[in-house]
Amino acid sequence: MNRIRCAIYTRKSTDEGLEQDFNSLHAQREACEAYVRSQASEGWIAKAAEYDDGGYSGGSTNRPGLQQLLTDIHRGEVDVVVVYKVDRLTRSLSDFAKIVDQFDSHKVSFVSVTQAFNTTTSMGRLTLNMLLSFSQFEREITAERIRDKIAASKAKGLWMGGRPPLGYDGVGRKLVINPEEADLVRHIYQRYLELGSVLTLTVDLKTRNIRSKRWTNKQGVEVGGALFSRGALYHLLANPVYRGIICHRDLRYENSHPAIVDDATWAAVRTKLNVNAPDLPTTPRLAVSNLLRGVLFDDRGHPMRNVHCTRRGQRYRYYVSGAVLHNEGKVAGTMPRMSVGVLDAFVLDHVSAALSPNWRPSEPVEDRVTAALLRVTISEKHVAIVLRADAANANQRVDHSNIREIEDGVELSIGIQLKHRQTAIVIEAPGTAPQAPRVDRALLRALCLARAWAGLLAIGEVASVRDLSLRYGFCNHYTAKLMPFAWLAPDLATAILEGAQPKTLTLGALVKRAMPMDWSEQRKLFATFR
Repeated sequence: MNRIRCAIYTRKSTDEGLEQDFNSLHAQREACEAYVRSQASEGWIAKAAEYDDGGYSGGSTNRPGLQQLLTDIHRGEVDVVVVYKVDRLTRSLSDFAKIVDQFDSHKVSFVSVTQAFNTTTSMGRLTLNMLLSFSQFEREITAERIRDKIAASKAKGLWMGGRPPLGYDGVGRKLVINPEEADLVRHIYQRYLELGSVLTLTVDLKTRNIRSKRWTNKQGVEVGGALFSRGALYHLLANPVYRGIICHRDLRYENSHPAIVDDATWAAVRTKLNVNAPDLPTTPRLAVSNLLRGVLFDDRGHPMRNVHCTRRGQRYRYYVSGAVLHNEGKVAGTMPRMSVGVLDAFVLDHVSAALSPNWRPSEPVEDRVTAALLRVTISEKHVAIVLRADAANANQRVDHSNIREIEDGVELSIGIQLKHRQTAIVIEAPGTAPQAPRVDRALLRALCLARAWAGLLAIGEVASVRDLSLRYGFCNHYTAKLMPFAWLAPDLATAILEGAQPKTLTLGALVKRAMPMDWSEQRKLFATFR
């Protein structure tokens, strides 16, 4: 008789009562074990491993017990999954369909003890889908009730939990003034009026080692106490909670709790903030991708933010370590700064190759990758990418990478090399195919300018290099350095047009050399670059 290995999965939505000697998880497990014993004549045997999720909602599959169960299924260690009720596995119809697909692909059956369902039959599938539709409806109704309760509670001036703002403590359902912190809030408001700049205020508070609120959460862990960033100060100075106001969406509820900042100070700060606000552009904002937003970290655990700068009308976007942005560059990781386009393209290429074909197949590849990413960590030598376990293709192995299963999902570790390509830095995984030639726009622009200038001199529109410098806004020395480009050997000019010149040959490197007029000497000069 073949042994049928049964994995028992249990779940409880809240952590209430889990500390008891016999709780809901134990009751579910006992019922499932009894059912498995009743099928002993068929060779059923319960696995010793426990797949329990206490305090986890059924609306998400990001649960440690469930993820471990799916991992063991992928390893071929489970034949039947046994649960007390179907909604213990999930309350989402779409998630249930994905989970059952994984069960089917590994020839794993699914049994609900109290509802006697079996997914191996079409009738069982139909009944399960109907039941889960009602479970999902119940969850959505519950969420609506919770939202309505929060709105009604805020209308009554009640504090609905979370980290209280600096200057207040959450006592019961009310915000109560913390005298020491309230003095600090008034000091920050007053210093802003004196200094007139949030950036200057940020430096001032850092010099005085003034930090954000320290707070102990429900897990007993102390959080907060960080130096104020510019964004945090903007939020503090514009937060109506310090005027005794609680906001809920577009509604404001006055006199909900004692105010810390008086009317005159509040009005003065608001006026100065409005005066100092930058003029917003009148042109529509360009749509930019945020592939790694919120999931990118350096190798010392600092989150990396998306920033940009503009030079000569061209916008350049970078991921920068939060340590650098807070002027703590010494504690940043080994890769504190990286071009957004370069890193996004690298991650997109490698993750798309590692995704399961069943992972959101109808969506664009960028959306599939974004939904699959849990964390990306970059260093000088490696990029570590953590994917959702259900998104990764168990049979896919990407070249020059190491895939391993971890508690939260699947980690894809890729060794990298940083290469200089003309004016940019690119990432390469060892052994990958070489990239297509990339035209150096600065070098190409210099070539075009030089030929245009030679034409102006030939027709007598300008009399000298000095006249060219005045017309185009360059210094005489730089213009004289670029002029020989007009008489560049045809094969060298073609190489620049096609991006086929030596990789280290950049405009900055070339203008440091004296450009010969003889074509054979020019070719020798180009050959010195690699």
